[in-house]
Amino acid sequence: MPPARSSNKNKYIAAILLLLLISMSAYAYLMSTKTPTIETGTILVLPVQLATDNTDLQWNRYAAMDMLINKLNVGVSYPLLQTEDIINIISLIANDHLSQTVDIQQLMAVSGAELVIESSITGANNQYQLAYTLHQQHHTKVGVINVSSIEQALLTAANEITEQLNLQQKQQNKKTATQYHSRLSSPLLFNAITQLQLGDTKAAEQHLSKLIRSTPDNLVAIRLLASIQLQQQQYEQLNTTLIASIDLATHQQDERELARLRLLLAQSYTETDRIEQALGVLTIAKTNAAKVKDWLTLGYISQLAGMINQRIGRNDEAREQFKKAIEYHQMMNYPIGQTQALNELAELEVIEFNYPQAYRYINRSYEQVAHRGLDDLEKTTFKLMTKIENKMQHR
Repeated sequence: MPPARSSNKNKYIAAILLLLLISMSAYAYLMSTKTPTIETGTILVLPVQLATDNTDLQWNRYAAMDMLINKLNVGVSYPLLQTEDIINIISLIANDHLSQTVDIQQLMAVSGAELVIESSITGANNQYQLAYTLHQQHHTKVGVINVSSIEQALLTAANEITEQLNLQQKQQNKKTATQYHSRLSSPLLFNAITQLQLGDTKAAEQHLSKLIRSTPDNLVAIRLLASIQLQQQQYEQLNTTLIASIDLATHQQDERELARLRLLLAQSYTETDRIEQALGVLTIAKTNAAKVKDWLTLGYISQLAGMINQRIGRNDEAREQFKKAIEYHQMMNYPIGQTQALNELAELEVIEFNYPQAYRYINRSYEQVAHRGLDDLEKTTFKLMTKIENKMQHR
């Protein structure tokens, strides 16, 4: 009898081991065939490549990108870079500003984006196809949409991508469907942005002025014109432009534009030694930006507030503002803003002879520059690092 019990026990153990082996094999197979999940992080939408017979002037690659960004409903886990921020980032790395091709890996490094959405629209005779690719560091997803209009293609793509991103939060952050018309749809504005990328400020100003005469409520055009006026130190014209546009943005209840317009106004006040007015304007701008979670603008507002406070000797407040700037840029994982603010903090510590702390900040900054390939910031960062190292050696 004992041998029979031993035989049954062995059979029982063998069966368990076989079941475990089958389960592990099945799990390994499922894991190998499972579609990779999209990690949370900042999203960058590339300008949409258009190759269609469409004669509707409202569509260009920036306007299509702007609509796609506006219609994505991805919640706080996936902060979205805004259209003009993306254009500026692409300009930093583009060798040919008229080219529509970019190095995706370089773009992800410089922007800090975890996901880059690339798309193109082709078609004719009311039959359009939108193909999109979702780029991540180690894998991609693709999709194709066939519809009867460009607008429908963009809306459908936005819905599909939103569903893929929001698998865990599909019932949250529902966005009300509303009509959206991009301010970037004007050919004159498209031309102005192109001229600015090419460095032809005069031509850009002419396009913007012409557009504003025909469409006086286009806040993007007005703000770009104000940026040119600030660059050219046309302070009286700039003040007139900004005061009128802030009134218009208030009427339109456009918090994002209010924040960015007030940031320009504060820069103008700073350059004309109206320091306290500048700080007051920045306080209001922070409220505007916070309402729409415009973290990049909040970062730049805090940077300017830090520089102003440092200029008038309020170093403790300056330090706090620079630290806030870093926090805001970290929310977008934006390495350029983080590096700039770290450099500003290092400069402040040098002023206060706190060289070890200055070196800690500049070392963090240089790590960002080296890791992300931030060529535009490498020279200034290395120069500051050398200055701090020399200070430490001669204490």
